[in-house]
Amino acid sequence: STLLELYDPERIKEVSLLAGGQVNIADWNTFFQKVRKDFDALRGDGDGLRILTLPSSSPTLAAQMAEMRRIFPKMQWHQYEPINRDSAFDGALMAFGEPVDTAYRFDLADVVLSLDSEFLTQLPGSVRYAKDFMNRRRAEENGGSMNRLYAIESVPTVAGANADHWLAMKASEVLDFTAALAERLGVAGASGVKPKSVPDKWMQALVADLQAHAGRCIVVPGDQQPAEVHALAHAINAKLGNVGQTVRYIEPILAPETRTGSLRSLVKDMSEDKVKILLVVGANPAYDAPKDLNFAAALAKVPLTIYLGLQHNETADLCAWRLPQSHFLEEWSDGRAFDGTASIVQPLVS
Repeated sequence: STLLELYDPERIKEVSLLAGGQVNIADWNTFFQKVRKDFDALRGDGDGLRILTLPSSSPTLAAQMAEMRRIFPKMQWHQYEPINRDSAFDGALMAFGEPVDTAYRFDLADVVLSLDSEFLTQLPGSVRYAKDFMNRRRAEENGGSMNRLYAIESVPTVAGANADHWLAMKASEVLDFTAALAERLGVAGASGVKPKSVPDKWMQALVADLQAHAGRCIVVPGDQQPAEVHALAHAINAKLGNVGQTVRYIEPILAPETRTGSLRSLVKDMSEDKVKILLVVGANPAYDAPKDLNFAAALAKVPLTIYLGLQHNETADLCAWRLPQSHFLEEWSDGRAFDGTASIVQPLVS
């Protein structure tokens, strides 16, 4: 899909302005001349300026936003995408009182418990995780030993297909299972009733295996599971001594604004006429935001709307200015990997 976007003949090719129901072709100089007075009116304050982007791990973009805040101190930067990691974020807040990201060391794990998680293909860092996990299953290279994977899941996954011990379970039952497991492992304050779909012997074997490999195991929750499951997984990993061994916590790769709640805050401000300028970069919330937000109606109340993106879409069609954006394969950039490592991104095509 990335290559299709790159060569899409319907890409935004020129600067344009929607005025009086007509789309007028313009250029960058005209755009800057027209909007300068609106931005200058907010200079030194910035209350009323909002920027909405897709989630980004770019240190440079973060530095640019910091510079924007120096000029417009009260501006707000929102990030949103429909498929997000809100549950992992909220689970970290429940467990630690602050946002953190979790990085795993599958190369050091003898036992892995997947709580409805597709960690081999869908987590940040899954390419590395898959390599490390599968390398531990090469018995000839590991002295005849292999890691062991317990998986409970609501739908078939690649991780489940590689499990040594597998159970099908309703997604709604995973929280009860995790709470019951935490209680049996001695996590303070944890209590839960084991789902009937889990055989007693299965649970007993899992508890014994995790305790026997304390400090050398991992409990990994699925992103689609509620925050409570993530918080319990943090507590279980801590109880088993995995933190600092197979599990480590790092500063968030993405800004904390990367949440649906941030978009709700933006829509509320737009509806209350608190937003004077909205710059949307790449996102398409008019199409993929939760329907109850009614983003399109709120957007209509903003005096100056600007869309910077690759394609004409539902959000671009509602904005006054439409600006062509470079594809990430055409531009220099940078980004942080799942473990926090910063790297340079270089263009692959002219």
